[in-house]
Amino acid sequence: MHQFSLLLVLSCLLCWADAHSIQKRSTVCYDHLGCFSNTGAFFSVQRPLTVTPAAPDSIRTLFRLYTREDRTSGPQLDARYLDNSHLINQWMFIKARPTKFIIHGFLDSPSIVTWLSDMKDELLKFGDFNVVIVDWSGGNLPPYTQATANTRVVGAQVALLVNLLMKNKGLAPSDFHLIGHSLGAHTAGYAGERVPGLGRISGLDPAGPYFEGTDKVVRLDPSDALLVDVIHSDAEPLIQLGFGLKQQVGHMDFYPNLGHDQPGCEPDPIRQLTEYGLIEGVSEVAACSHLRSYKFFTESINTPCSFQAFPCASEEDFKSNKCQSCQGSGCASMGMHADKSRPATNVKYFLSTADHAPFCQYHLEVTIKLGQGDTTSGERGNLALVVKGDKSISSKITLNSSPMMLSPGNVYRFSVGVTTDVGTVQAVDLSWHHVQSITDPLHWNILGTRHPKITVDEVDVFRIEDQADVHLCARSKQVETDHILQITNTC
Repeated sequence: MHQFSLLLVLSCLLCWADAHSIQKRSTVCYDHLGCFSNTGAFFSVQRPLTVTPAAPDSIRTLFRLYTREDRTSGPQLDARYLDNSHLINQWMFIKARPTKFIIHGFLDSPSIVTWLSDMKDELLKFGDFNVVIVDWSGGNLPPYTQATANTRVVGAQVALLVNLLMKNKGLAPSDFHLIGHSLGAHTAGYAGERVPGLGRISGLDPAGPYFEGTDKVVRLDPSDALLVDVIHSDAEPLIQLGFGLKQQVGHMDFYPNLGHDQPGCEPDPIRQLTEYGLIEGVSEVAACSHLRSYKFFTESINTPCSFQAFPCASEEDFKSNKCQSCQGSGCASMGMHADKSRPATNVKYFLSTADHAPFCQYHLEVTIKLGQGDTTSGERGNLALVVKGDKSISSKITLNSSPMMLSPGNVYRFSVGVTTDVGTVQAVDLSWHHVQSITDPLHWNILGTRHPKITVDEVDVFRIEDQADVHLCARSKQVETDHILQITNTC
């Protein structure tokens, strides 16, 4: 992460060296694409150094087409020659096919990273689409300021291709869905503003530096498509080593795990390099949370798990468990299927995920009611639960990560996620592990001679996705530390 931040800083310093000459040349014009100025909204406090986009001959954007008929070696089209109708006709577009564009961000290249191909494969598995990977790796290298400027040209090239396909192939604006990661999200926005009525843009952790807090003409915004859905996965300021945008910029803005510091992204260079290889491993070390957005989206395409997210006004409300209901604006699915729940107004959504793939979780609210038993003092320890349903059985769920006092007559509530849909809950296996406190010698369990127990009256499991509640009664049964109490009777 520190290496990536240093790279951005150095990139900006490289730009300052030529700042004087850059400011003299405030507008550039390119055939078929129009003119681009680095004044007005593109010069601001958020953008202290402005540059104009490089020429198309420098960026060398390529469009790579994939279909179910040709999933691996589809034809490519040079964006500099979109006026050549013969080249466009070679693409064999079918009028009825929805068309997806995938646009990468800073430093990525289809020849180096695998996520573009992975997403393409999942899309073709799901539907009979035209999938176009936009390769602008000739223009996304340092300095970062130049790469941000180049997105405007790439966006114009994408829009030109979309408009040509509508004119020559009979496709409608609503047939197009642009999916962009990081700088690619804003690239999609630049394309959308040139295509009235564009169907959808999915912004995957839109880049924050040089875009956070800027005018909407500079960044992705809801006016760029009929539906703009956004996944925020690294929404921290750059000074805190975050590369994503925090502000709400779409019709539907999703904040998995509060939108930053994704679980499982703690720095672990040896594991990350071993798991992902040298090139992608370095990216994981540098920007793990930033990359999670496209992993979430890719998984969402074909998983039966819905990535259900809850409408919520703020991060604080979600942390306080105030947003575990689908009432009001209604819940929505993060990722590919967000379009199934279009809100009447712009909405923020929050959800939790697992710390590794598969990331999608089914959410449970567990309530444990302890009985009085034969003691008035509590025990200290960790609770665990296995949930058994008519569809599957969950893995063992640790309910509290740090030891807590389990006092007679008290009620304890936990919000947890499981990666499998258990269906209708039929039984639970409750267990706990006694943890000694050095300050409470009366409750020590030296050599296992004391046999500490807790008394359980009831366990309730509420499945949030289905809004289904099951109450299981233990009727004051006791369970000893490191033993299992199976509860099958409903109350």
